Amino acid sequence: MIRINILTYDKIKVKSFNTLDKLLDYCLSEFSFLVGTDYSGFVNSAEELAIKIWNTNVGQTLKTDAGHIIAVAGKSRAGKHFVL
Repeated sequence: MIRINILTYDKIKVKSFNTLDKLLDYCLSEFSFLVGTDYSGFVNSAEELAIKIWNTNVGQTLKTDAGHIIAVAGKSRAGKHFVL
């Protein structure tokens, strides 16, 4: 699981994703306004962004071409919890 803070202009959104696929879906929907005639290039860019976010360490930030500042607020392993 990854929790990120997204700063867009003066607004901050906090999002959590359990899998890289969910993060990719979010990147595809969040940045869909950037799609022009080159849809396959957009999909590749969204996938690259999702992978960069997923691999960024906690406390680090990255800036998108659209001006969003994304900070990784936390990561935790998903796993089974056993009760004894």
